[in-house]
Amino acid sequence: MFSGLSAFPLTPMNEQGIDDAAFVPLVQRLADAGVDSIGALGSTGSYAYLTREERSRVARLAVANAGGVPVIVGIGALRTREVLALAEDAQQAGASAVLLAPVSYQKLSSDEVYGLYKAVAHELSVPLCVYDNPGTGSVPQVPRQPARDRRGRRAAGAGGGAQPAAAAQGHRRAGPRAPGGHHPRAGAGLNGPGRAPCFALG
Repeated sequence: MFSGLSAFPLTPMNEQGIDDAAFVPLVQRLADAGVDSIGALGSTGSYAYLTREERSRVARLAVANAGGVPVIVGIGALRTREVLALAEDAQQAGASAVLLAPVSYQKLSSDEVYGLYKAVAHELSVPLCVYDNPGTGSVPQVPRQPARDRRGRRAAGAGGGAQPAAAAQGHRRAGPRAPGGHHPRAGAGLNGPGRAPCFALG
């Protein structure tokens, strides 16, 4: 469902909260650079430190300024009901897919991780990307048994870790730094060398 280069911008902040004037150019420049998808609120986007309202705003800004480029929105949170609320916000914002990293202070079992993905996938009408990042998430590798969403689509694909910079070959540079010195940093590519840290329902 997704292929090519997916870029994950920073989420610039100021004393008032989200710095819209800095974030919007990041998204626009990534779209102009010809990336295949944009990942808002990934690890690079500091999702774990933002409120639900801030995350909803970032999702809407990303979709509104992506110029038709598919936007994948991160929905990771400590509690399943928070994840579900964030998933609804992302879908309402027009996200093409959501990205879910299991978040927990205590180490989760494979069954617990699978249960999370199953519960969330059942409520989605867009693809679910599985963020397989055990090095920072304190969770085991994503279970092999695929979860299914309410349409019966299953999780497919593989991933884990960022891919080499060589994967960006063939894409134009994203341009100079945005106002405030923020750089539109590109993230992992999807289904390219090194594989992306996500699965997709399809």
